Amino acid sequence: MPKLITFVFVMMMLTTISQPVWGQYYSNIDTLGVIAVGGFPGDTVSVPIYLANSFNVGGFQLRIAFDMHNFNPIAMTLTERAESFDLFGSVFNDSGVASFFATSWQPMENAIPPGAGAVVNLDLAIKILALPGIYAIRFEDSDSNSHENALTNQRGDTLIIPILVDRQFEVYSLDGVEENGVSPLLFSLSQNYPNPFNNSTAISFSLGSAQTVNLSVIDLLGRVVATLCEEPMPAGESSIIWNGTSDRGEALASGIYLYRLQIAGGNFLTKKLTLLK
Repeated sequence: MPKLITFVFVMMMLTTISQPVWGQYYSNIDTLGVIAVGGFPGDTVSVPIYLANSFNVGGFQLRIAFDMHNFNPIAMTLTERAESFDLFGSVFNDSGVASFFATSWQPMENAIPPGAGAVVNLDLAIKILALPGIYAIRFEDSDSNSHENALTNQRGDTLIIPILVDRQFEVYSLDGVEENGVSPLLFSLSQNYPNPFNNSTAISFSLGSAQTVNLSVIDLLGRVVATLCEEPMPAGESSIIWNGTSDRGEALASGIYLYRLQIAGGNFLTKKLTLLK
């Protein structure tokens, strides 16, 4: 079955260096789980997938479902805990599904030892028009007969079906983003003027103290298309003029964009603007 190609591939890699797969059981201890995160429309956010395992894990596969109307998958990458695996990859062929597999050419030496921690990061772009709300990020087999969220031991002779823990992803509202817990004494971001705009627009912000800032424009796919300021700025109000071009000097297409002001420590404010040609 096509949906099992990835997992079969992993098993084939394991069986080239170990015994054939023969056993299967459901664990009531070992766990795969999603760590809950959130973000604003236009953000790209890493969703950590953690593994709590009581045995040496020689390989694993994930199949994670998400709301395709509000998110775009960007990448799935191994974390430091699983960096010993040298055979891995992600698949985004099915709408609203991200699949991942990982193992090692030498699982007896490079297995993930017992413990707990993130093994994969799923990078999702929140669409610019995503609706604020709570969305499920869940483990989901394609049918009741498949085990596409599973682990193998380091010998490759047993398939372990772990406990699966889903979590929710919150998309925050862009309305009143200044009220996201960041004190206005630290910094503030004004609505660009004019908006919508054609030739140019002014983006103003105010800092409570002198510090390095990053002011960038982000497109519908969550990509930074223009960096307007990335340098130390004085306390008080500053204004940046943007002419609607990218970092490469190319005129951007008409549409809705985000502009984001970020200060040291990771705090940021985001607003929407409209470019008309």
